Amino acid sequence: MRQKNHPEQNSIITQNAQATEIKNSPWFHARPVAVAALGLLFGLLLGDGFSLSRAMIASLVLLACALAARLLKKAMWGVFLVCMAVGFVRIALAAPAPAPVGLGIVQGRICETPEARGGESYRVYLSDATLDGAPIPGRLRLFADFAEAPAYGQVIASKASVVASDEKYRLNDRYRGVFAVAFARGTASVLWQSPPDAYGALLNLRETIGTRIALLFPNAPGEAKGMILGDSSDIDDEMISAFRNTGIAHLLAVSGLHVSLLAAAFSLLFRRNAWVRFVAVAAFCALYAAITAFSPPVVRSGIMLTIGLLAFPLRRRLDAVSALSASFLLVLLHNPYSLWNVGFQLSFVAVLSLILLAPLFQKPLMHLGTMAAGLIGASAAVVVGTLPTSCYFFEQAQLLSLVTNLFVMPLAGVFLIPAFVGVLLSFISLPLGNAVCWIARIALDVILGVARFGGSVTVSLPPPPVAAYLFWIAAMVFASRLFLKGVKTRAAVSLMLFALSGTLWALQ
Repeated sequence: MRQKNHPEQNSIITQNAQATEIKNSPWFHARPVAVAALGLLFGLLLGDGFSLSRAMIASLVLLACALAARLLKKAMWGVFLVCMAVGFVRIALAAPAPAPVGLGIVQGRICETPEARGGESYRVYLSDATLDGAPIPGRLRLFADFAEAPAYGQVIASKASVVASDEKYRLNDRYRGVFAVAFARGTASVLWQSPPDAYGALLNLRETIGTRIALLFPNAPGEAKGMILGDSSDIDDEMISAFRNTGIAHLLAVSGLHVSLLAAAFSLLFRRNAWVRFVAVAAFCALYAAITAFSPPVVRSGIMLTIGLLAFPLRRRLDAVSALSASFLLVLLHNPYSLWNVGFQLSFVAVLSLILLAPLFQKPLMHLGTMAAGLIGASAAVVVGTLPTSCYFFEQAQLLSLVTNLFVMPLAGVFLIPAFVGVLLSFISLPLGNAVCWIARIALDVILGVARFGGSVTVSLPPPPVAAYLFWIAAMVFASRLFLKGVKTRAAVSLMLFALSGTLWALQ
């Protein structure tokens, strides 16, 4: 005869079972794309500086470890190690070959829009460059005087001194494909104009749009071009400093905010069919990336939006972390040196901060209303999340952005959408485009007023070491709801990681 358990015994058994289940529960949901992105990140960081032969050896060891992980049924570890091996090989393949240096005749084709530096001096980027006939790998950045303004596609020659890229700018130069720098002796001469190509057509389109923007926004043409095209070449240093001091300089470099606002407005035209909307928004993002010279934040946000929209016609759940990780993978596989680009890091870290921290900051502020809580939560998340990034590149943090972005983020949409529509309509009818842009001009005046009179609250901090930077990102992950533990556990682990990051930062 079976003995019945006492109710108290049943309660104890149930509690023990629940405790065991909680103890054995996973820390995170399985996200293969996010794990792949993390593996690629570590592979690029650790593999930078390896020769190709050493990178191949390291990758073979990692692949052997991945096979062992597969046999042990540790699938996520296998994905991590495989992508880490890919990172080692990819960064080694992208490493520059030695460039010839010295004084001689430099010849090459201008492959980007020349940048004026005052007077007759220009900074130009040359492809297929040579030094006394010896080929220079990658691109060559040349500082030279020209009798007339140089143009894209011209083949030029000049006596110049060629040196290796300075160590201070090495990683950013490699991102741009620049492996050597030349300083001209005397005036450069134009040999001939090469035939037009597709990229030159895009640059001409960008210049045409920029001219039309200047016509529609005569009081602030440089700032308008910066906010629509990401071209800040016509903005004076004083205004750039004002934007930077008030923490809203991100408006002058086309970012995910710009792409998201414009793509969201564009997608409203194709609400009825999910596939048509997906194709239309993908085409828009590709064109916008092209006319903004394939800025890393625009490429990142375009890929992320495209992947996110693909979930709707496929009837799949949208996962922001996986979409962000996919764009991270694609951008870095194309150009691994994007990892060290300021625009790339600020863009990805800002979006990751919004995904991880914004809900945590927003929840206790819901009594202020959904919109106010969302704006304050988003602003606080970006300030906290990008703190090490700002210090890493600029050695300072703009705390005033927590306040100023509450005003300018809503105004960004009021400016961008009518400005973009007005510029397009102006090619059909200039008076119509000018009429549409009137509200954008008002919004731009308010944004400029915030920049001029907003003041500055700047904290100077040394750049964090890489380990402190990574621990800071890890702390945000463990503080978020991605970490499948209780609130107290999340708080304890994240505070420990923040403290560890701060300690490493202070002790460097």
